Amino acid sequence: MSVWKDGKGRYHVAVQRGGSRVHRICQPAATWRDAKRKEAELIQRFNAVSSGKVLIADAIQHWLKTEVAHQKAKSRTEGNAYALADYVKGRTLQEVVGVAEEYKRNSRNRLTNSTINRRLAVLRRVANLAYRRWGWLDSPLGQKIETLPENPSRDRFLTRAELAALLRGIQSRAIRRAVLVASFTGLRRSELASLRPIQVQGDLIYLRVTKGGKPRTIPVVHHIAFALRRLPFGCHPDTLSHAVPKAMPGVRFHDLRRTTGSLLLQAGVGIEMVSEILGHADTRITKRIYAHFLVDDKRAAIARLGKKSAQELHTAGKAVAAK
Repeated sequence: MSVWKDGKGRYHVAVQRGGSRVHRICQPAATWRDAKRKEAELIQRFNAVSSGKVLIADAIQHWLKTEVAHQKAKSRTEGNAYALADYVKGRTLQEVVGVAEEYKRNSRNRLTNSTINRRLAVLRRVANLAYRRWGWLDSPLGQKIETLPENPSRDRFLTRAELAALLRGIQSRAIRRAVLVASFTGLRRSELASLRPIQVQGDLIYLRVTKGGKPRTIPVVHHIAFALRRLPFGCHPDTLSHAVPKAMPGVRFHDLRRTTGSLLLQAGVGIEMVSEILGHADTRITKRIYAHFLVDDKRAAIARLGKKSAQELHTAGKAVAAK
């Protein structure tokens, strides 16, 4: 019996073909018809596997349901997967390399290489799982999917004069306050948009939910305290993103976060503390972004070493001459 009901009222579906067996438990509210539909779906999948005609779209859907559903970046991954819909329609897993090449060829002049690579990563991941875990492919086609060279990283840091010019170019007072706070705290746009008065206590901003999953405490410099007295800002994250390049072409909202880090390093703050304030998961991320500031620190350290060595050699020379 491939469909049955257990003591808790849940329907079970089991399908077996050869030496393989798949067992699924339906949702508590599922009906007999739902269970039979699930059975037909499993049988169709078995038949597709045995005939070597598993569709890429079905493999992606299976991956999204079984692996991606509980990930923090679920919506972003789903967006990259659905962007491939027109290319994978009606195509089987055996054609996955050709689909990847077609997508690269048609997207190179429209999208950045990094965006294309994120979507190619969906095809590569699905093909790898189909070969290693699901048994839907008899060769590692995922390894044949080649990504494009990544675009060089874009690191833009605003000077204080540029920041002043940016603020003058923003008409909305609320957005202007949000930009000012972002520039001296390193808050992300989503954190700014959701900031509430209860999260500001004295000269500290408390964030319980962050991108890294850890709470974060950020001190507030006195000259931006006024901008936090009228919260919330009442701005959607997308509004903040659009307002900055409109006021200063070539500048993105995320550049304000980079500006915070650069101002801290210029003030002599250590890289570990900068990483802590910005909420980076690893100091290596901070070091990669602000590498040129660290080079300046190394240059200054070597200069101090050279100056000290010169003094010591000069003293030693005097001692030798005296003898």
